[in-house]
Amino acid sequence: MKLKLLLFLFCAVCIKLFSQPYYGKQNTKDLPKAEFLLANGSTVNAFFVGYTYPNGTYPGFFDKDDIYNFIYKKTKTSEDEKFGADEVKMLKIYDEHDDVTSTIERLDMKYIDKDGKVNDKRKRSFQPLLYDGKIQIYGSNMKMCSTVSCNYVYSQLYIRNAKDEFAVMPVDYDKLGLFAGSLYEKMVEAFRYAGRDCQEFQKYMDTFEAKIQDKEFKKTMNAKFKDIRKKAFDEGKKDKLGHNATQELLGDYMLQAYLEFYGGIIKEYEKNCPY
Repeated sequence: MKLKLLLFLFCAVCIKLFSQPYYGKQNTKDLPKAEFLLANGSTVNAFFVGYTYPNGTYPGFFDKDDIYNFIYKKTKTSEDEKFGADEVKMLKIYDEHDDVTSTIERLDMKYIDKDGKVNDKRKRSFQPLLYDGKIQIYGSNMKMCSTVSCNYVYSQLYIRNAKDEFAVMPVDYDKLGLFAGSLYEKMVEAFRYAGRDCQEFQKYMDTFEAKIQDKEFKKTMNAKFKDIRKKAFDEGKKDKLGHNATQELLGDYMLQAYLEFYGGIIKEYEKNCPY
């Protein structure tokens, strides 16, 4: 498996498209064609307007799907209509040549709790597929925006064995900073679970788990991500990108780094697990 630049560019396009919130009656002439695959098995062709986010306060907010409603039009001049998140399994976006430019899927999820046990997550997440292999990677960047600026927060990635109906969260993003335990340890358990059908992969994860306990490994990883941030800010300053574009660039670089890190683990699964 090799995560090439083409994949990186696809991710960036996918994430930027699906980061747009509901924008109502504006820009109707630019609405892209869309295809909704619904939970009941039917398909609806429409024009994609945007989506609405859930609202609320902690802790209830974190139990909600990350998209509340999908807004669409049957024709560019018709009234807005909507699908609830529980009605949609997949959304495809098409360009003017009717080629698929991006896709997001609804992920039912499991997470690793503080005791290292696998539990069902009450919420679902809609994410683009970033890598399609025996273990798939889904994900996007999380941003926080005010009326004038946006800041990159973190890259959220999910893994799913292609034979499973659910994804596993290597990091429970809803509990970041809430004494959730070692992020690396939870990541190891998530990959163990995704590759639970392969004994050779479990042996590799034993070696990998010992590796990430090493202080030099953690030091190297911290330095790597620090350098990535510096690279993005230096390039943003050099090219006079401005704050928002620099934050976009930072998100692109960070997402690619996480993809390569996760991809290295998945490569071992694909090499050692032929079934």
